[in-house]
This record gives sequence, C-alpha cells and structure tokens, in this order.
Amino acid sequence: MAGVYSILLADDEEEVRTSIIHKIDWEKIGFVVVGDAENGEDALEKIEILEPDVVLTDIRMPYMDGLTLAKRIQISKPSIKVVIFSGFDDFEYAKEAIKLNIIEYILKPVNAEELTQILITIKNSLDEEVENLKNINGIREVFVKSLPILRENFLNNLMREGLEGKQIETLLKEYQLNLGEASLWSVIQINIEQAEENPIYQEAGFIQLAIKRLLDTSLKENFIFESFFSTSGLCAVLGAKDSLEVAKEMTALSEVCRESKRKLNQVITIGMGEARNSLATLKKSYKQAGEAVGYKAIYGIGDVIYIGDVESSKNKNLYLSSKTEADLVTSIKFGAPEKIKACVNHISDKMRKDTFHESQYQAYIISVFNVILQLIEKYELDEKTIFDETFDYFEILKTIRNEDTLETWLLETSLRLSANLIEEREDTTQNLIRSAKKYIYENYSNSELSLEMICGFLHISATYFSTIFKREVGESYTTYLTGIRMEKASELLSTTQEKTYVIAKAVGYEESNYFGYVFKKKYGVSPNKYRGK
Repeated sequence: MAGVYSILLADDEEEVRTSIIHKIDWEKIGFVVVGDAENGEDALEKIEILEPDVVLTDIRMPYMDGLTLAKRIQISKPSIKVVIFSGFDDFEYAKEAIKLNIIEYILKPVNAEELTQILITIKNSLDEEVENLKNINGIREVFVKSLPILRENFLNNLMREGLEGKQIETLLKEYQLNLGEASLWSVIQINIEQAEENPIYQEAGFIQLAIKRLLDTSLKENFIFESFFSTSGLCAVLGAKDSLEVAKEMTALSEVCRESKRKLNQVITIGMGEARNSLATLKKSYKQAGEAVGYKAIYGIGDVIYIGDVESSKNKNLYLSSKTEADLVTSIKFGAPEKIKACVNHISDKMRKDTFHESQYQAYIISVFNVILQLIEKYELDEKTIFDETFDYFEILKTIRNEDTLETWLLETSLRLSANLIEEREDTTQNLIRSAKKYIYENYSNSELSLEMICGFLHISATYFSTIFKREVGESYTTYLTGIRMEKASELLSTTQEKTYVIAKAVGYEESNYFGYVFKKKYGVSPNKYRGK
C-alpha cells in the first residue's frame, strides 16, 4: 500500500520556502512537509529529530551550503533522498552533486509542475523500496533458497551446545527438520580414507558429496536423520524412538560402509557417539563420534565404531560445565531475579539427579563458589557487602553441605552480587557523564570539538555515548555544548568590551555570523543588542 513520506525543506530565503510549500499539493502526491530550515546547520539538527524521507535544499546557503549538507546526509543517513535547487551559474556545483549521487538537481526559480513530477518519481521509488522489503513471496523464495545453509548452520550450532530447548523446537519447525519426532539422538562422523586411485578425487569435494548422497539414500526411508558438513567433515544426527532403533541404525550404517566400498570404491569409517535424550546435549555425542573414529587404528577401518563398544562406561561425573558457568555469570550481571533463580535451580538440581561421591560434591561446590569469587575480584567489589562483616571462605564452605544449602546460599549471594553490579554500573555511568561534562567545559572554546573527540577521550563508542548522555542529561550532546557556549558568550558580552568576533572565537565559533545566528536563536536578540540592554 502506498505510503505518505516526509519532507524537510532547506533554503535561506523564507519567502522561497513559503512559496514552495504553498505551490505544491503535498497531500495529493503522497508527501507531508514536516519542517523547514534556513541553513545547512539548522537542517542537520532538524534531520536528527524529524528523520525525513526526502530533503529539498538550496545549493547556496550561509554557514553550510547544500552540497556540504548532502555530504553529511550521505554519511549519517544514506537512505534519505536529496533534491538540490540551484541557479544557472552553478554548473560546477551540479557536477559535484552528480558525484554525491544526489537524486535530482533543479534550476531556480522552482517550477511547481516540474517539482511535482520529480516528487511523484521519488515517491514511486520509495514505494518500490517499501514493497520490495514487504514482498512476502520474494522473502519466502529467498528463505527457501537459503534453507539448506540455514539447516547446516543450525546443526553445527547444535554440535557446539549453543542452543536451548525451546529455541531448538522453534528452529526445527522453521527449518522443516523432522528430528523432533525422536526421543533419542546420536551423532556420527564419517572418516573418508584417502584413495588417490579413486577418480572421484580428481574433483575437490565430489567424494564427500557422493558419500552424502549414498548415506541419505540408504537411510531416508526407514530412519529419522539429517546429514550435514562440519569442520570435522561429513556428519549426521540420527533420531530414534528407543534403544532397539539405535541398534538398527548401526546395522544400516555398517551397510553404508560396505556400499561405499562396493559402489564408490571408497573406504569409509563411521564413528558413532552415545545416544542422548536431549538435542541440547548433542555436543557430547558429536565429540564421542570423533573419538570413536580415532579407534580405527585398533579396530580397523571400513565399518562403524560405536564409542560405547570401545570405551568402558565411566563413573558419572558431577561438574560445572562452561556453559552453566557462563549462564550463571550472565544472569548475575544482566538477568532479572527470576532468571538468577532459574539458573541457581539448574545448578543445584544437578546434585539431585544421581548419587555422587562426597569428594565430587565438594569439588562441585568449590567450582560454584569460585565463580562468585571471580566476579567479585573482576569488578573489585567489597567482599563484606556480598557476604558479611566476618566472612571466612572455609566457614562458608563448611555450611554448604548439600543441594539445598547450596541453593539457598547461592541464590542469596547471587542476588546481592547482582544488586551491587547494577549499582556499580549506575555509578560508572554517572562518572562517565561527569567526565564528559568536564571535558566539554574545558574544551568548548575549541571550534573543532566533536562527538568523536569526546568519545576518543572517554574510550567509548559514539552510539553508546549519545544514548546515555541524552538519557542522563535530558538533551543531546550538541544541544548541551551549544548551551555551554551561549552561557559563556552571554557572560563575556556582559563583563567585557571584546569585539563580537573575538567572543565568537573564544566560545568555539570561527564564523562570527553563524555565532550571531545561534546567539539570536537562543536569546532572541543579536549579541550587540544583548550587550546594550
């Protein structure tokens, strides 16, 4: 559906601006004039606030001409369409405008019919851009074409244990994968033995694709599976309803090994990890599949090697995984109390699932305790505010004997630590704002003072600084700097007899005329009249 687009008009002659505004039936052609400006500087400030779709600007204006304005727009807001008005004597400017990719260049005086036609063309272009973005069929077509890559990225992410249950469930449906129909999942890695006499090797990657096709053809009728390429080579995730089906999968994989040798003249060895009851934990099965392949030197090549057959069952271990540790740190630093509680419950629940040796309980508790201590040390917090006035590490560890005492202690400590970090961030923000204000006050007289200079001094990004400065101060950096300069200028005008241009330079304006313009905009009178009051 056609939209209504916003326009900002910049021209140093008020009557020209008024004439253009009244000449055009804006609503009829799908536009609305959201503002006007009398020079480039003024236009830039209003563009930041009004965010117009189109800027109509005169080429010759005081303080900042139309081409300079166009350059600034191209850098900061490249999606804005720029139309420039010019006199007959500005051919050189026209050539520069072409370099800047300005959409239209109109000779003055502006003809209403010509401008209307140009604006209709611009509107059609904007409508087309919007429609392209909203084109569901086009988006669907791109999605379908991208589906194989999206599936492969998803499966690789599963191998890195970077996804959670609900997210996995959503992506399985979105990428049209049937893995969710199983209750047990295993990972296999396929090792291709080098065979120089195999003609398929003459084309890079062909042998892998040939084996992938063989694997897919052999399994697709009877099993739930998805094959993919990872950094380890050709892999697959196999789904099963029960352990009997897992055994059938191994038999089918052995047949794939034999078919590869018989039909492709290629020996392959398949390593298979243990079946997992959660897709979120496939990383372990993936790792085991790679380890299983490593046993081919002992058990031979050309068949399936199941990790459970070659490695005796190890005693269950209770340990704090790197992911769980990262989740705890993230929840304390950024999470709401509910998120912290959920993470703490997960940590304590691991102790409830099985019976472990007492030494494993102690090692697990110390690992959790160490995460808290590292956070306190990293952010240089006062330990007494997190624990108590008479805290002692060994005494605290003595009180944590089981999953219930761990859960209670960890939740209370994590919540206190989170509150301290929030307070620390707020203090840091306030210190940052104070430093910025001090820097601005000490350097306002420098006409080159810019947002980049301040951010370089503070060692932060311009985007982050602009956001927190406006949030904490209530106005933008530019407005605040102008206010400081105007206050200092009014003080110098009241207390000294210095010339206006001297005062202009003293407060950071190289151009005295522009200083006068900004001063009058602030106080309603020119600097000379202000002094004469």
